[in-house]
Order: sequence, then C-alpha cells, then structure tokens
Amino acid sequence: MLDRTGTPIDPYARAAPRTPLRRIGEELLLAWTLLTRIPAPRFRLETQANLGSAFWAYPVIGAAVGAIGAAVHAASIAVGLGMLSSFALGLAAMALATGAFHEDGLADFMDGIGGGQSREHKLEIMRDSRLGTYGAMALIVFFVLSTTLLYELANTEWQPPLGGFAAVFICVGAMQRAAIGLPLVVLPPARSDGLAADTPTPHYRIFALGVLIATFTSLILMGPGATLAVLAASLTAALAVTWLAQRYLGGRTGDALGAAASLAGVASLAALVIFGNV
Repeated sequence: MLDRTGTPIDPYARAAPRTPLRRIGEELLLAWTLLTRIPAPRFRLETQANLGSAFWAYPVIGAAVGAIGAAVHAASIAVGLGMLSSFALGLAAMALATGAFHEDGLADFMDGIGGGQSREHKLEIMRDSRLGTYGAMALIVFFVLSTTLLYELANTEWQPPLGGFAAVFICVGAMQRAAIGLPLVVLPPARSDGLAADTPTPHYRIFALGVLIATFTSLILMGPGATLAVLAASLTAALAVTWLAQRYLGGRTGDALGAAASLAGVASLAALVIFGNV
C-alpha cells in the first residue's frame, strides 16, 4: 500500500496519538518528572510537548506538592504534635517530594551572587556542589522564616474559606511554580548548557495560563483578597530574582529559577500574614 507521495504504508501500523488530550497528559508528566522526585509512569513523547510548552502544568504540580505538605501537617497534628512542629514537618515533606529542588537552587544562587567577583566567577560558584556561607544562611532563613510565618498565619483571625489550612499549602505551592515563569520568559539562558538552557522559553500565553491556573486555584480556596496578596508578593519576589540574575549573571540559570520559586513562597506567606492581621 502506498500513500499519495508513493511512500509504502504499513497497514498494521498503529497511528501515533496526536490528540490534545495526549499532549496534555505528556505535559503533565514532563512537569511532574521535572519538579518532583516521585516516580511517574513511564511514557514516550508522541506529540510536540516539551518543558517550555508544559509550563502551564507547573502550578498544577506545585499544588500537588503543597497537598503533600498539607497532609503531613494534618497527620502530625492528629498524632498530637504541636502546630510549629507540624508546619516544619509539612515543609520538610514538600522538600523531600521535590528532592529539595528549589531549595538547592536558592542556596547555589545566593552563593554565586554573594561570593563571585565576576559573572564567570559567579556562574562557576553556582556549579560547585559544595554549600557556601551565603547558601547556608539562605537555607536557614528560608526554613525558619517559612515555619514561623505559617505559625503566625495560623494565629491570625483569617482562615481560608475552603479547604482549611491545607488551602495555604496548596495555593502557595501553585504560586511558587507560577513564579518560575517570570525569569524563564524574560531572560535568556546565562549559559549554553544546563537546565535553564535546555528548557525552551515558554510562549507568553503559556506563562499567562500558568499564572491564571495558580490564581484561579487560590481564588477558589482562599478568596479574592488573599489571592491578590499572594499573587502580588510572589511575582514581586520573582521579579527581584529576575533583576539580580540579569544584572549579575546576564541571564537565567536553573538556580535562579529555584531561587524564584523559594523566595516567592516566603513572600506569599508574609503577604498572607499581613493580610490576616489587617
């Protein structure tokens, strides 16, 4: 059997799926394998899905990671642990689920920005797997501040209208991953290799869709006021990282993307505490 161009056709060959549903599934799995260390079903790319086109799914995966943290927090409370310890365990569970992916990026980014004397030196430091003083301090402040902000938020009069305190974990997790898109879309890669260079730049519409998904999730679970506070805080933190990366590195790196996610999370929690106390 021949096609219109004269090329032989195997009549028993099964056509590769090209449906939109197939592409959505592939992009979800690509985002899952990138952003978590939880095993995913094996799959083969049969569409044009890539890590750039899959950006819309980053907040979806972030919400799932947040749900893991919320479950561990709730289980810790149920067995009799205090609120502060339960929040710390919830954050630790999220870090384990992602392989401390973003936290590692935050530490390396701060080591490079704080310790390098030139652009090349900063990039070299960020490739070094050893943890420096700036990175260690950044991680300590990140975890201590995140835990205490959650504790302070729990002691405000504000409570999410839907989902209880689990909504905070879920919505902040989604907003963190949406914040990754700002340096990813705005900046060129600082190197010719590495994660940031290997990740195609998402189209602005894909970036907007990711932010919209995170915002819609927050609107449903936390209401408009809290959503506005979290959205403004997370994007401001991501914008600050974008500026630092452009100024000192000349572009984005994987560590800068991780720093954007981590700092967006802290900024979101701080914004919620302020919102809850107003």
